[in-house]
Amino acid sequence: MPAHLLVESMYKAINRRDVAAAINFVDDDCIYEDLNFPQPFRGKEAVKQLFEESCQGLPDDLQFVIDEITVGDPFAAGVLWHVELDGIPFPNARGVSFYRLSEKTGKLIFARDLVEPPVKLGKAAFWIIRLVTPLVRRLLKSQKSNSEKLRLSSPQATEVEPNQRRLSVLLWILSAAYIYILLLSPPGQIVPGEPAWAIQPETLQEIFDESLNFFFVLPVLNAVGINYLNSPTIHPVIEALFNFAEAWIFMFLPLMLIDQRAGNLPKLPIWSMAMFLTNGIICPYMALRQYNPLPQPQNKTQKSWLAPVFGWIGLIVGTIALAWGFVGRPEFGDLAQRGQYFGEQLLTNRVTLAFCIDLVLFSIFQAVLLRAVNPSQSKRRWLSYIPFWGLAAWLIMPPGSGAGDSPA
Repeated sequence: MPAHLLVESMYKAINRRDVAAAINFVDDDCIYEDLNFPQPFRGKEAVKQLFEESCQGLPDDLQFVIDEITVGDPFAAGVLWHVELDGIPFPNARGVSFYRLSEKTGKLIFARDLVEPPVKLGKAAFWIIRLVTPLVRRLLKSQKSNSEKLRLSSPQATEVEPNQRRLSVLLWILSAAYIYILLLSPPGQIVPGEPAWAIQPETLQEIFDESLNFFFVLPVLNAVGINYLNSPTIHPVIEALFNFAEAWIFMFLPLMLIDQRAGNLPKLPIWSMAMFLTNGIICPYMALRQYNPLPQPQNKTQKSWLAPVFGWIGLIVGTIALAWGFVGRPEFGDLAQRGQYFGEQLLTNRVTLAFCIDLVLFSIFQAVLLRAVNPSQSKRRWLSYIPFWGLAAWLIMPPGSGAGDSPA
């Protein structure tokens, strides 16, 4: 049977919800790539499960309609298709597929489905590509050389498991979602506020003022009479949120430097960019790191002299930030007024929302990295699960005498 006739017959079987008939057209060694899923479906049984899940619960009048199909190759066919519900085209449900038959069995040996995305990025897609391509190129080159070096230097290093690959894919999806939703999505499409490509002067001024008050250096200098540059007056709640987030990502550097799984990824440049773009950089870093093989287990944690320095600075700034948010600049009102202002900003200001999401992601990534650098028998692994203060405490504490905590 020519490829185009087999594909048409398979579509008809799916439209009848006759999975048994549809799977008869599939080779035992078929590889089916549905790009909605992170991994291809390998083998006839896996493809059968895909077909069953695709058909389960669908109304009978929801049909896959072939728009065009190629007919020139007896072993391959390309298809343009769409979905209809009761004869009416279903929104955002168009697709393109490619199918190849086995020359030995005449059955489907390979398939790839690409479905129309529900969210239209438009020109924002080009912004994402321009933004991440230089970083990804550099990181991928480092990752490739790192994997080879790790295999040579650590014979016991393990290969990347499928679950780790899937987690890496999920982290890449998270990275793309973070960048698009918080940096590039049009105003009001998903989150409030304006995107980076349409940022308003007042938002730029807000970011600039927050940066001037980085780590409260200017307010402290002004308070002791050093006024070479006056600290801008901004709401203490937003000022506190900014500095708390910056103090947290600041403390990530010593942790990243001793994380062996990241290998020779350019950690210092990545961290430097993360101080400005936070999880727009850290998420891709975690995705690349996750795809590296697991290194040989270590019996000891080796912290550099940077660890306590960064720990103390982060702890002091973070603590000041919290206090500042509650009582700093009394002219901005009491706790109730500050809480109301924060709630309003969370619903209307994209920068505020982004920092709050950053804090959630920092908690997750802190736990992942601290667990990675602490031996499994370490008595201090519980610090991984205490956001911010757990990281600060771990950086400050000297290597102890407990199991897994001895100095190098």
